[in-house]
Amino acid sequence: MQLAALPPSDIPLAEMALWIAAESRPQVDVGYWLGELAALGERIRPHCAAATSDVHRVEILNRVLFQTEGFAGNTENYSDPLNSFLDAVLKTRKGIPITLAIIYLDVARNVGLLSSGVGFPGHFLVKVYADCRELIVDPFFGKILSPDECGNRLKQVAGRPVDLTAKMLETVSTREILQRVLRNLKLLHVSRKEYEEALACSERILLLSGDDPVELRDRGLIYRELGCAGPALADLERYLAHAPNDPQPLPLNEIIRDLRVRARRVH
Repeated sequence: MQLAALPPSDIPLAEMALWIAAESRPQVDVGYWLGELAALGERIRPHCAAATSDVHRVEILNRVLFQTEGFAGNTENYSDPLNSFLDAVLKTRKGIPITLAIIYLDVARNVGLLSSGVGFPGHFLVKVYADCRELIVDPFFGKILSPDECGNRLKQVAGRPVDLTAKMLETVSTREILQRVLRNLKLLHVSRKEYEEALACSERILLLSGDDPVELRDRGLIYRELGCAGPALADLERYLAHAPNDPQPLPLNEIIRDLRVRARRVH
């Protein structure tokens, strides 16, 4: 994760995503999969060369990437952790919205399109700038979304009617994209009680975000599950110092009191 120390504009998104995969699964050959991703872009570029406009270029890119190359959302096994590992998505052609978006962003750059990630609630999207327009692409379903379709997607994610706001379609930085990949993995590991793996994700998130209070809280709770009273106590106390108006301070205060007792016993 040394690449995380680079200036935001210099962070190589796809390479960082592959290093996340390699840190969890040491057998992953980052160089090989970067080559595969570059080869994918090279295969698609000649198709896009015939485009008569940037919008047409997006349409060609979508057709080749999602139909010819076969990339699609893994609707049958969405919660498989492999969906969060870029090498696995490149191999199987199946993934979740954010990993498919990372591939889309890289290929779009390769074919001469300017694009950005969109931190849409619960379902990552891509914004492509084409002919003075902003097109919203959903790499999970392989299509351009109209404003009404964005609203319907939001309703599906939330499970209830929710007003679509401009903020929901704002672009996010490379660091934020990588943090979202890691948060997805962290939640999967916690749900499986794989706390050591969840801790590794949390620590990588903090490398990218600095001392984000919410992540300090989450890491403290993971440390607690691992029986590490001292580090858990330190993180949770720092969290409350940063967020004194936590809407649910009572449970955390009780946890902190219990951790203080445990920490004294250790010493």
